[in-house]
Amino acid sequence: MGMKILLKEVSPTDGAYISAFNVLQNMSRDDIEIYHYCDAATFNVPPHRHDFYELYCLLSDRYIYHVETSAYELRPGSLILVPPGASHWPELSGEPRNIERIVLWLNPQFIASLSIFLPQTLGTIGKNLEEEHLIIPDEKTYQVILGLLYSLLYEKNRSDADSLYLCHLILSQLLIHISRVLNRRVRPAEEPGSRYAEIMRVHEYINAHYREQLSVADLAQRFFMDKNTMTRQFKRIIGMTPGDYIRRKRLENAGSLIRQGYGVQHAGYASGFTDYSAFFRAFRKHYGLTPSNLAVSVRSGGQNLNAQGGEET
Repeated sequence: MGMKILLKEVSPTDGAYISAFNVLQNMSRDDIEIYHYCDAATFNVPPHRHDFYELYCLLSDRYIYHVETSAYELRPGSLILVPPGASHWPELSGEPRNIERIVLWLNPQFIASLSIFLPQTLGTIGKNLEEEHLIIPDEKTYQVILGLLYSLLYEKNRSDADSLYLCHLILSQLLIHISRVLNRRVRPAEEPGSRYAEIMRVHEYINAHYREQLSVADLAQRFFMDKNTMTRQFKRIIGMTPGDYIRRKRLENAGSLIRQGYGVQHAGYASGFTDYSAFFRAFRKHYGLTPSNLAVSVRSGGQNLNAQGGEET
C-alpha cells in the first residue's frame, strides 16, 4: 500500500514557500539553509560536491540518486542525507518535468557545535552515513519529519526576531528523529508475499560485495531463495533485476575510478568485471561512450558522465 503524504496546510499548487533555484549551490549562512523547489533543475545535473551536509526530501516523482559509488531508489517517503565532500547527483530519464523537493543545507561547523546537546544523536548519524545515505522512515515518522521541514520553511519566510532560535530548536528535533530512524533501520511495511525485508538484505549485500565474483545464482543460494522468485521480487522492489543492478554498480564504480585517473583496464577489473570485452560493451551501452573516451575526456578536463541507455535485462 502506498504511503499517504499529507500536505494540507502547505500545498505547492498555491506557490507556498516555493523557492527560486539557487544556481550558485553555495551556502551564504553559517548555520542552515532550506529551499522548497518545484522545477526541472534536477535534470542533467553532473556529479558534484558540497562542503556542507545536504538533506534531500523528494516530494514528487521517483528516480535513482547517486552518492559516491552507491545508487539509491529515491521516492516520496524517503530521504537522502549527503555528507560534506561526497559526490552526488540525481539520475532522471524522459522529458524534463517539474520535480518537487525540499533541500536542507547544514553547515558542518554548526552541526558540530550541537554535539554538546546531541552527542548520541550526531554520533548515530555520523556512524550510519559511513554505511548508507538513504533514510526510510515509517509513515508516521515521515509525517513528523516532513512537518519539521515545513516548519523550517515557515520560519525562513517569517524571519522575525525569534525565527533563528526556533529554526535551531526545530533542527534539533529533526536530527533526533533521523537518528531514531537510522538506529531502527525501519523499512516501510511490506505487502503480504512481497518479501521486502529479504530483498533489502540482498540489495545491501550487493552494495557491499559487487566488486567480488557475484552471480544471481550465488545470491539465491546465500539467501535461501528461489532464483526466479528473487529476481522477480528484486525487480519489483528495486526497479531492475539483480544482474542489472550488479552491472550498474560495477559500471558506476569503474566510471568513478576512471574519473580519478585510473587506467581503464584497472577500473574494469577493480570493479568486478573479469572480461575486458564484456566491460567495454557494457560501459559503452550504459554511458554512450567507451572507457577510453572517458579517460581522454578526463585528461582534457571534461569529466561529466551520464547514462545513455537502460541496462540489459
